Amino acid sequence: MHLPLAPLFRAVGLSAALFLTAGVAQAQHLHAGDVELGVAGGVIVVDPEGLAERAANGYALFEGDFRDFAGGLFSTDDPGFISEDDALPVGAIIRYRGLGVLQAWDGSAWSTAASGVTLGILDVLGTNTLFSSSGVTDPVGAIAQVSGAGDIHAHLDFTISGDGAATAAAYLITLEIGAPDDWGYSTPFYLAFNSGLDEAVFEGAVGTLLAPVPEPGTWAMLAAGLGLIGVMRRRRLG
Repeated sequence: MHLPLAPLFRAVGLSAALFLTAGVAQAQHLHAGDVELGVAGGVIVVDPEGLAERAANGYALFEGDFRDFAGGLFSTDDPGFISEDDALPVGAIIRYRGLGVLQAWDGSAWSTAASGVTLGILDVLGTNTLFSSSGVTDPVGAIAQVSGAGDIHAHLDFTISGDGAATAAAYLITLEIGAPDDWGYSTPFYLAFNSGLDEAVFEGAVGTLLAPVPEPGTWAMLAAGLGLIGVMRRRRLG
């Protein structure tokens, strides 16, 4: 568990607080499951190495578990946000921005969550971003300021609350990451959270979001088609 840092951040100010967050427990390697950040084409990108799972719409997909006991039954600090050394511009303030509404798994599809449930993100300065069935309040929050080594490693607190919080469910939110003082935001991505579902049921729900994997026969047909195109091209050239 992480000590409550928000009062300290407010006391020492934005710059010092975010540098402190970026430097605490800095890892020399990336943690599996965390949201990796980088820069490409002058903008912040999520999952620069393409290692995360992808939803059918192309969004990277990351997972968390409200009942992982890191923060009790209704809170977790995973996934975190991390980058390689020299991957980000020194001093840039990295922020998230929430989009859309809180979604929930109803047993057969993802749809807007019930009105009695709220998913919150507590940023490093104490701002509480809240996702609900009606949208997002305080959608922009601060994650960290890039360290002198050009990297970050930060964990924020995610919570689930409301009348339906104790009911086993799965939840989905959409975020963007950016350094808006320098550039815009990244392509949106998903965070899916398990809240008491059996692991197989949760992974089944997440699986409905993923891009379909071609069957072996489809791969064979594709390979044969590409081979035929190659033969025809060689004949034309010959």
